[in-house]
Amino acid sequence: MKTLHLMAAVTGAATLLVGCSSLLSSKDIHSDTSDIKPIAAVGSIPQRVELEQAWNEDTRRKFWYTSQGARIIPYTWFSWLEQADNEKLFRSAEHMESLRYLPMPSSPENPAGLPIGFALATDAKTGEGWMGMTCAACHTNQVDYNGTKMLIEGAPTLGNFVLFYSKLVDALNATHLDDAKFDRFAHRVLDQEYSTSTASQLRDRLGEIALHAAERREVNALPADYPKDFTSYARLDAFGNIQNAGSVFALHDLANGNAPTAPVSYPFLWGTHQSDVVQWNASAPNTPVVGPLVRNMGEVVGVFGGLEITKAPVWQRWLLGKQTRYSSTINMMALGHLESYVRDLRSPVWPSQYLPAVDTNKAAEGAVLYANECASCHQVIPRADEGKKYVAVRSPVAEMKTDPIMAWNAEYHQAKSLILEGEKTKILIGDRFGENAPAIQIPVNGVVGLVLKDPVTAFKAGMIPYKSGTQSEPEPTEAQVMAKVQEHINARKTIEAEQDSPNDNGTGYLPSGERDLNNLVYKSRPLNGIWATAPYLHNGSVPNLWELLQKPEQRASTFWVGSREFDPVNVGFVTGEGLNEFRVYNNKGEIQLGNSNRGHDFGTELSDAQKWALVEYMKTL
Repeated sequence: MKTLHLMAAVTGAATLLVGCSSLLSSKDIHSDTSDIKPIAAVGSIPQRVELEQAWNEDTRRKFWYTSQGARIIPYTWFSWLEQADNEKLFRSAEHMESLRYLPMPSSPENPAGLPIGFALATDAKTGEGWMGMTCAACHTNQVDYNGTKMLIEGAPTLGNFVLFYSKLVDALNATHLDDAKFDRFAHRVLDQEYSTSTASQLRDRLGEIALHAAERREVNALPADYPKDFTSYARLDAFGNIQNAGSVFALHDLANGNAPTAPVSYPFLWGTHQSDVVQWNASAPNTPVVGPLVRNMGEVVGVFGGLEITKAPVWQRWLLGKQTRYSSTINMMALGHLESYVRDLRSPVWPSQYLPAVDTNKAAEGAVLYANECASCHQVIPRADEGKKYVAVRSPVAEMKTDPIMAWNAEYHQAKSLILEGEKTKILIGDRFGENAPAIQIPVNGVVGLVLKDPVTAFKAGMIPYKSGTQSEPEPTEAQVMAKVQEHINARKTIEAEQDSPNDNGTGYLPSGERDLNNLVYKSRPLNGIWATAPYLHNGSVPNLWELLQKPEQRASTFWVGSREFDPVNVGFVTGEGLNEFRVYNNKGEIQLGNSNRGHDFGTELSDAQKWALVEYMKTL
């Protein structure tokens, strides 16, 4: 399997880094808000308490609002866009909270009072501001208990991205088609520049962007026989969206995608930098300098990073390099800084000032049980040493017996290579694209092309996490950089050898009975801060830690998701209420692929008293 990571194609570019030690100034990574007219936030902004996670207020705000280059719609448009079926603003605090994003007041970094993680990206050529999401939109959460709202940095969001985007498309279409709605929108957006002519031009452009947004929604739609709310709150098939961003939108073929049928929980970010591999299926080597940058570039591709792969004339590719066909809105320097913030992030300690105190005697009993039942996969990393590197445990899917679809889709989805057919998968090296190829190879190819196009910036960005923050390290020498690149190459080769997959003849799926789960794995992480990361398992199919310790057949097959109210006893969110119901079974009474809550039966044979002790101990991690 090929994943979103740089290979030997960048080796020759590594030497270009040496001597380029200066970093871009803050104005180069943070969008200029000076030309954006401040707009008051709309609605009630909740008061939250911030737990100690090794970040100061400045770091928090940089993480919330540093744009990684994603662009969804023009910033001013989003500021004034109404909801599709009423005149209320789309960005209103109440509406964004209903989608489980975190409303915030207006500020210099956030002039329109958008939720955490909704960032302003300024086009360097036109100066136009765009709204896009950054890391914090998906990796920040709020936990409520008895009226106290706790902000958890790096925690998996409860946000429903699919519903957000669908509502956004509806709002764009309604604004384009409804004269009264458009007139209000045009007067607000154009302000003093409003005229019949400028309004007409705005409407034409609105129609174009609305059409493109609708196409993206359609490409990432589920098959007709899937439940309407299959993806739901707290889950997203990010890997599937990345695949489609490459195979469909970068190559401009709307029929070249795969349905994103494997929604997973958003992973928590603390401990990410320290692990040797990332992604739920452990497919991405996290090698220094190279790994984090290209991993993050792949993520931006999936969330409107604007990857383009053009045919480009042969003479141009010969004269200027094959990488001349690649372009994107990705801000590599910003990605380097975002990674540096995450490097210093620490997991949240159980906040006994807001939640019931941990029973220390019961937790001590649980510590012994954890060592026997859990620690072989979920290693214990003491808080005093939380920044240390660790080797993640790869748990075979066939042994775990958890839902295999994320790992399977990532491995087996196919797409047409189109203009890339016959080209090397890593631009300068690798196998050549056939007519069909693993879908993930196309965005991989795009990320490699972007790095080769600007290797100096790429390596400067990749080095930022090692030169900043509380754990700064000396700038690597040329030999060290080359060694790290080779380390990444070797790690990638090892993974590919271990996870070599059969061909599905370009159909996108093998028959269910022919799915080969051999060599597929999921990553088992240390459980620091696990109390703040419900729902559990990689697909969010288990609502709390107590349920996770029950035999699979005894776990709840339905529960409500979307509630922020915390359950400190079972350790998860309240499930008797919420915004939609998670269902393990489909309408035919069969387990819905992607929603299985089976497997991971470790500790399920313990007595109830032992299970409660184990839950109590996990509060302390």
